[in-house]
Amino acid sequence: MPEALWLLLTAIALTYAIALTGLYWLQGRLVYPLEQIEAFKSAELEDRTEAVDIKTEDGLILTARYKAPQKKTAPTIILFHGNGEDLAQRGHIALEMIEAGYGVLLAEYRGYGGNPGTPHEAGLYADARAAHAYASARSSNIVLHGYSLGSGVAVQLASEAKIDALMLESPFTSIVDVAAKRFWLFPVRLLARDRYDSLSKIASVRAPILIYGGTKDGVIPPAHFRCLFDAARGDKRLALIEDADHLDVWSMGGREHVMQFLASLQPARDTLQA
Repeated sequence: MPEALWLLLTAIALTYAIALTGLYWLQGRLVYPLEQIEAFKSAELEDRTEAVDIKTEDGLILTARYKAPQKKTAPTIILFHGNGEDLAQRGHIALEMIEAGYGVLLAEYRGYGGNPGTPHEAGLYADARAAHAYASARSSNIVLHGYSLGSGVAVQLASEAKIDALMLESPFTSIVDVAAKRFWLFPVRLLARDRYDSLSKIASVRAPILIYGGTKDGVIPPAHFRCLFDAARGDKRLALIEDADHLDVWSMGGREHVMQFLASLQPARDTLQA
């Protein structure tokens, strides 16, 4: 082999190895980009909800925001946000839920919004369980809403806890599936520490499910929405919002589907309480 070619191949191999190592060690920052960023502020949200402390099973005290439902029979919606935001950026949904009479718990993760701890998959699942325990102690009807990364958290919780319904906005089949397509040159499936494998869990969810997302989502391919829908069992609905991307699903039509879905749960609750 000519020396020049050998040097070129060596340089390529070394560059690939460095990139692979960097991807492995920086994956936490890629999955959780807003860890330890100071909490965003929303005056209206702070005015209409109260800050509450929620204790996790591993002893962390996380600050979340809560508003009780107007009527005891109305459900409380637990909102799980995405990886590039904190709970305040789900505030637009929370405020509309409150206006409609529902209770709201804006859950927060460890390491986000000024909370202690470092985010990781098992940790976020523990945070979700703590949020559910807090909400279910105050409301007999619990509905989960997970957006993007939060969809993985919500599916895990729905697979193991008693809930009345599950709503997934722009969800993925697994975070590894998303990363494998984006970083196709690397063996992502072998490297990933956190997986959030919703596809393997959603069939165990027995509550009614709404899955909705944009047809022009450039972050999570819409095919993920269909795969999750096909894997789910029982009462399930899929809403593909035309021309919506990853960030504007709610305003582009998702709101209407969510409100209709929540309204459809009322007859079932009335039957149970009769």
